[in-house]
Amino acid sequence: MVRDDADTGTVADFLDRLAARTPTPAGGSVAALSTAQAAALVAMVARYCAAPALVEQAERLVGQAQRLMADDERAFAVVAAAWALPREPLPHGTARRAAIDDALLAASEPQAQVVETAIEVLVLIDQLRPAAAGRSGLLSDLVAAGEVARAGSAIARMNVESNVGALPDSDIRSGLLRRMGGMKVRN
Repeated sequence: MVRDDADTGTVADFLDRLAARTPTPAGGSVAALSTAQAAALVAMVARYCAAPALVEQAERLVGQAQRLMADDERAFAVVAAAWALPREPLPHGTARRAAIDDALLAASEPQAQVVETAIEVLVLIDQLRPAAAGRSGLLSDLVAAGEVARAGSAIARMNVESNVGALPDSDIRSGLLRRMGGMKVRN
């Protein structure tokens, strides 16, 4: 079951759903959650550093990453449904493959946005570093935020590359790979 209320429930609820033998949540949700956690740490540090503009930006990124968790679950549920379609004999068996390809392409968009959100978190971390200098507790929280944001980005980037890697070339596929820094466009 896909939840639209990614900001409700407990961590234990999420972990139970993550551990279940279901297609969602999975790695994409973990990538988005990691990014949300990183942004939340940045918001906390920005509050201690009396940087209200950075608090506001970080809180926006927390909300954005939470939305991407739900978007990822919805999108990957469509992928799972496409994989569950009955196989058709060739040459008519192209409808299932097209549904899978379309779903994988669509499921890549929330993950591409997770990468972009994580990059925004990393930019905020760089902006906060001078204000946190000399405050080891705050610096360690910024390091933690950076590591978690990088992990979220790496997971999401791998998800995009995995989703679209075997798909036929298209402008959307090429654009997604360019956004991920990979120019793996086939001729």
